[in-house]
Amino acid sequence: MMKNNKPTVTLIGSVAGRGGLETVVTHVLTSPIINENLNLSFFIFRKVKFNDFFAKLKHVKIDKTKHTNNLICLARLVAFLITFQGEALVIMTPNIIPIANLIKRVFFKRYRIISWMHNSNQDQALDYSKLNQAEDHLAISNEIKQEIMKQGVPASQIQVIYNPIQPEQKTILPLKDNCRFIYVGRLLLDGQKNLRGLLNCLSKLSGNWTFEIYGKGPDFAEAQQLVAKNPNLKDKVIFKGWVINPFSQIKNANALLLNSNYEGFGMVLAEAMSYGIPCISSDCVAGPSDIIKPGVNGFLYPVNDEEALHVYLQKFVSHQVNFDSQTVKSSIDFLYENQYDERFVKVIEDFLK
Repeated sequence: MMKNNKPTVTLIGSVAGRGGLETVVTHVLTSPIINENLNLSFFIFRKVKFNDFFAKLKHVKIDKTKHTNNLICLARLVAFLITFQGEALVIMTPNIIPIANLIKRVFFKRYRIISWMHNSNQDQALDYSKLNQAEDHLAISNEIKQEIMKQGVPASQIQVIYNPIQPEQKTILPLKDNCRFIYVGRLLLDGQKNLRGLLNCLSKLSGNWTFEIYGKGPDFAEAQQLVAKNPNLKDKVIFKGWVINPFSQIKNANALLLNSNYEGFGMVLAEAMSYGIPCISSDCVAGPSDIIKPGVNGFLYPVNDEEALHVYLQKFVSHQVNFDSQTVKSSIDFLYENQYDERFVKVIEDFLK
């Protein structure tokens, strides 16, 4: 039942329009459970690159802009904060937190400032030193909670809520006579995603296998060239490009691979598991260790340990491992939407008490 006098909560941040962050924000803004308890809206700091982001948000109150100029965007933000009469701001961009804090003090505002970071502080675009100017914090993984605590924030002010995943009826089963690995995400050969290291490791595998890459990114063309020049990869690696819902196109998969140097949560791991696909991931900060239960729904290996990764890949190619699809699905029950939505509402309400 919808509550009377629901707290007014506005999300503030920037989104590109496509990606894991956008998936989470869209879910929160449109969730019936969350909206029955909170009066939600979204203030977007700068212009969204991909406008298809708004397709599912037609009934959501959104304050958006066509501007990218920092000064214009800042002026919009200040004007919004001065007039905001709600109970809480959930801020996804660290640099906005001191501004919200200043306006609160100067204009005697009553809103509560809550941070909600969607990536590790290893992302150089995120300045975690600003987080101690927020009063409460939503953490999407236990490792990000630890990173926030390193900024001097007490553990009592941080609540781990993870990220929401939609349960899927469809089950994607493994191939029996071959081995199909998949990758879903931005194509970055180096840096965060470290696709170069993954391709290098795959090139040393023996046996029958293929690797399907769903996604695009700044290194798309270079990745294609790298594969074309390697005789052990050119007939086995398939570039699918950017696809709105890649899992709807995947008929079979033995494992999803993620070789990141860092993540915010590793949403794609949980998405794959919702279809029953086990995952092999680097044990990077942050997220994979919250999602992967070794031997139950996949394997973890140390960051940049290509030897350990090779062992797990070869086990799959040689069919030395067998994961039960339904067990993989149920291993992430705590992330499925209903549990997440109830957790999100409870945490926000507790912050506002």
